Amino acid sequence: MRTTVCSVLFIAATAVLAADNPAWMNKSIAEWNEEDAKQLLANSPWVGRAELQVISDKSPDQRRDGGDWDEGIGKGVGIAGTGILGSRRAQEAIKEAHEKPSYGDVMIRWESAAPVRAAESKLGESAASALFTGWYSIVLYDVPVPEKWNADRLKGLAYLKRANKANFKPGRVEIIRHDDGMATVVYLFPRSEEISRRDRDIIFVAQLGRLFVTRYFHPSQMQFEGNLEL
Repeated sequence: MRTTVCSVLFIAATAVLAADNPAWMNKSIAEWNEEDAKQLLANSPWVGRAELQVISDKSPDQRRDGGDWDEGIGKGVGIAGTGILGSRRAQEAIKEAHEKPSYGDVMIRWESAAPVRAAESKLGESAASALFTGWYSIVLYDVPVPEKWNADRLKGLAYLKRANKANFKPGRVEIIRHDDGMATVVYLFPRSEEISRRDRDIIFVAQLGRLFVTRYFHPSQMQFEGNLEL
């Protein structure tokens, strides 16, 4: 009786785990259909959404030392700074003036991974960059990039962070600007710097004007059919 109960519980637990896994995980790439591809490109170990965050305001000393008194300061403090509103209302007004609007989130793909490229191909999508051989490719879609910012500037403000290792900088950045003012940005990191299963967590960090984005990747999860796919 005890053995029967344990067997039933094991089967039930296995069924729950199977139900939690997307269908594409239990198929070969050749067996994927369009729905499998859509699921992988919506949310998977290589793909997800990351919040665009605003760089915090600088103090007066930081602005003075940087030579720009207006850099990194909330707009519209105005009359609240005079104190005539009273201490409580002045504090509320200043707080509102320094509040940053939400810029939403962006899609980010570790696009050099074979499963990602296969899913894009299944849906008839073109990869953002043709460079895969020799590069890890991480792509941000539909992000606001200031016109004055070029690829070299973005390259200097991005990196991959791993435990007990120096920050890994991109060797190249590509900007694909769109008519609506947004851009697709491709960060290319040379494969001469090995990333392995031993790297438990990888944090991608990039600055885009006054905004920045971070995204965690986990090599232990970025595997398909027994292979680490990066």
